[in-house]
Amino acid sequence: MFMNKTRTQTRTRHRRTPRPVRHGVALGALTLLATTALAPATQAAPAPTPSVPAPSVAWQPCAEAPAGYPVQCGTMRVPLDWKKPAGEQTDVKVARVPARDQEHRVGALFFNPGGPGGQGASMLAYGYADTLFKGPLRDRFDIVSLDPRGTGGSRPLDCGPVLDPGQVVLPKSAREYEEMKRNSRARGDRCLARHGDFVRRVDTASVARDMDAFRAALGEQRLTYLGVSYGTYLGATYAQLFPHRIRAMVLDGPLDHASGSSRFMLEEAAVMEGEFDRFSAWCAATASCALHGEDAGKVYDRVVARADRTPIPAPGAKGQPAVNGDWIRMALPNQLVRVRLLEDTLGFDAWAKLAERLAAADRKNDATGLVEGGSYVGDQEIAYTAVSCLDLPPQFTGYADAAARLAQARKVAPRTGAAVEGWVISASCADWPVEPTSPWQPTTVRGAPPVLIAANTHDPSTPLAGGRRLQREIDGSRLLVTDVNGHVSYYNSACARERETAYLISTKIPEQLTCPAPGTAAAAGGRE
Repeated sequence: MFMNKTRTQTRTRHRRTPRPVRHGVALGALTLLATTALAPATQAAPAPTPSVPAPSVAWQPCAEAPAGYPVQCGTMRVPLDWKKPAGEQTDVKVARVPARDQEHRVGALFFNPGGPGGQGASMLAYGYADTLFKGPLRDRFDIVSLDPRGTGGSRPLDCGPVLDPGQVVLPKSAREYEEMKRNSRARGDRCLARHGDFVRRVDTASVARDMDAFRAALGEQRLTYLGVSYGTYLGATYAQLFPHRIRAMVLDGPLDHASGSSRFMLEEAAVMEGEFDRFSAWCAATASCALHGEDAGKVYDRVVARADRTPIPAPGAKGQPAVNGDWIRMALPNQLVRVRLLEDTLGFDAWAKLAERLAAADRKNDATGLVEGGSYVGDQEIAYTAVSCLDLPPQFTGYADAAARLAQARKVAPRTGAAVEGWVISASCADWPVEPTSPWQPTTVRGAPPVLIAANTHDPSTPLAGGRRLQREIDGSRLLVTDVNGHVSYYNSACARERETAYLISTKIPEQLTCPAPGTAAAAGGRE
């Protein structure tokens, strides 16, 4: 559930650059109800944070920044365990970019790009504020963010890939299910051996408390927040802990933490199948698509089936000589989902690229392009698994349960099945050795000012159904629904950008809580 559209571009420009967007769980990327979904028990909100002095930050120009770019970086020290504020401390990297219109500055806008593990401070440090934010939002707010503990400049974890290349991802037998669990356990054991108790301290509630410490360090009386994808769960957790410290909050691409692992995965699967169908229809109607004149779905099926038999070579890719079928399946959450504003800004088209990559794999038996686009298999996503296993555990009861979920995924998504982030997380966390700190449960919020939740009608990373449930959990919140496919409303609709921006500046909920599909007469009559 980050946004992950610029993997190739950022690696070309800066080898150490964080990827600005990964879809969301979507959490990011992120769904139809599952008959096997476990009903999450209602649990108490996290305990209040003990009172601690506001940390200090020594601001200085960011070493990573492009020449002349006005971004500052710093480090703040926070308790490793917020229940023991006088105990061991840990460093958190923070960054800020000043508002361009200082005369009309509103304040600081806190931003989280998703994940788990999205490195907001590092994105700002590398100069991405002008890519991520447009118009009055960029002009009138200082853009501020932190690298969540365990990522980037905040004591980064090194726990290996989200899913190991060649490992069982979609088990077809009890033996394969146990093998998937062994892979999960081995990754977790390695992580604990390298990082010790810190692995238990990278949960979302701890990051929410870090964010409140950052608010205090900046001297902001109340928080103005934009969280996308997994960042919506971080924001909702903050609202649960500190409802009276919120000025305005947008949760865009919402993750409902009450979904449960099975329902979340199945809702994603249904929408992902629809997104692949839209991609296929686009190819059929677009002469420039590399698969124009062919059935894109049949090409995908053929490529995956061939890779299942014999891995497809990727001669131009570093560190990945060949890819199997599961590798390609788990590339869909990265490569199929649209984030249009960033695509336009960076000059590429996700669907055109995917078509080119599938065509090369089909016609030339060359998966180099697919590897460049990325997959969750082999993805060295620093803290993704460690955080997910603490907050989004798989809830498997055994192989029969896992097999039933996969069968349901094939029923709602005959072509793409469980090729979604919800299954990625469950497979990666199948036998993680650290107990969850905040298993699936409602994020109930009382006493906050009106929160604006934004969701798209066709978001494969964080489906609309979860947004509707989250609205019911947050008292007084409103839901902005945008008729568009892709992940996150702000990055796929000018109408949604305009309404979210107006709310963040004024704190007034929009009168119109729907945005039309781009390119329609309704959109043309407005400002889409």
